[in-house]
Amino acid sequence: MAFTLGVIEGFYGRQWSWAQRFALPALLRQWSYGSYIYAPKGDVSLRSGWQHNFDPSHRHNLLTLAERCRRAGILWGVGLSPAGLQANYSATDKALLRAKIAAIAELKPDILWVLFDDLPAGNQYLAANQLAVVADIRAQLPSIKIAVCPSYYSFDPILETLFGACPPDYFTELNDGLDPNVDILWTGNRVISESYTETDIERATVLLGRKPLLWDNYPVNDGRKTSRFLHLAPFAGRPWQLAQQCAGHMVNPMNQYHLSTLVLPTLADVYTRQADYQPEHAFESLLKTLPSGLATLLLRDKAQFQFVGLDGMSLELKQSLVAEYATHQHPISCEIVDWLNEVYCFDPACLTD
Repeated sequence: MAFTLGVIEGFYGRQWSWAQRFALPALLRQWSYGSYIYAPKGDVSLRSGWQHNFDPSHRHNLLTLAERCRRAGILWGVGLSPAGLQANYSATDKALLRAKIAAIAELKPDILWVLFDDLPAGNQYLAANQLAVVADIRAQLPSIKIAVCPSYYSFDPILETLFGACPPDYFTELNDGLDPNVDILWTGNRVISESYTETDIERATVLLGRKPLLWDNYPVNDGRKTSRFLHLAPFAGRPWQLAQQCAGHMVNPMNQYHLSTLVLPTLADVYTRQADYQPEHAFESLLKTLPSGLATLLLRDKAQFQFVGLDGMSLELKQSLVAEYATHQHPISCEIVDWLNEVYCFDPACLTD
C-alpha cells in the first residue's frame, strides 16, 4: 500500500463525542488525509473488555462512523488492544479472539490495528504470543490491511522502565514472523517525538525490518504533563521526504476536537506544499476561518497555551482569559474555557508521560 496520511484517535482521558467523530471523515478528506483509525483508549470494548461483544448502541455508532468514512472516500480502521494475550494465549483466548474479530469484521473495516502498546511486557514469550495473535487474525481477515504496534514502539527508555525489559530477540522474532505486508507502528526516538530526521527513520527501519508506520504523538495532550498545554503550533520537524521513507504518517490528536482542527491540516500541507510549506502561514490561514475576535485572541495567546500552560499561569490570568473567551459562542472558545477551568483532567491510565 502506498504512503498514507491519517488520524489515529488513540488518546486517553476525555473522549470525543460521536457527533464529532461523525463529522471528522469529511474534514479529513478536505485536508487530504486518507484514513481514520478508531482506537480511543477510553473504549473498553477494544481494550480491557475486548473479550465482550459490542453492545447494540455502540455497534450502531461504529457502523455509522464506517459509513461516514466510506462516504468521504477515506479508509476506515479499528484499533484492537487484546490485553493479556501478550502474556498468555490459550485455547480459550483463541476462541474469544475469534469471536471478537468476527464482530469487528461485521463493521467492514479497511484496516485493523493490533495494538500491544502500554501493556505489561518483558516476558520471554512476548514475540511468539503476539505473532500467534496476528497470524490468527490474518487467517480470519485475509483481505484487511493489518498493522501492529509492538510493546516497545519507540527507542524511548521509559517503555522498559514502565513495562519491563525488552526481551533480547524481541524484534528479530517479530520481524522474522510478520509478513512483510504487515506494518509496524513506531512513534520515533521518543513516545512523544519533537521531530523526525532521515537518520531516525533509517535506524527504525533497520530495527523493524521494514519502513515504519509513524504514530506521531503530536498534537496529543493526554499525559500528566502534556494535558497542561494546548498544542496549537503547526507541524514542524516533519520533512515531506518522510513520504518516501515511511509506510505512512498517522497523527494522534488532542482531547480537544475543535482545537485539533487548527493543527491537523498543517501536516497535510507539509506533504502537499513540500518545500513551499511555511508553518506559521499555514496556521494563520486556518485562523482566518474563525470569527475575527476569536482569531485575534488565539493569535495573541497561542504561545502561552503551548509553552506556559496551566501551571505557569496565575489564577487571575486564567479568570481573565475565561472571561474573554466565554464571550465568543464558538466550539473552539468553549474548549479553551473548559481547559482553563480544569475540565480536561489527566487520566492516570496514561503512563508514558
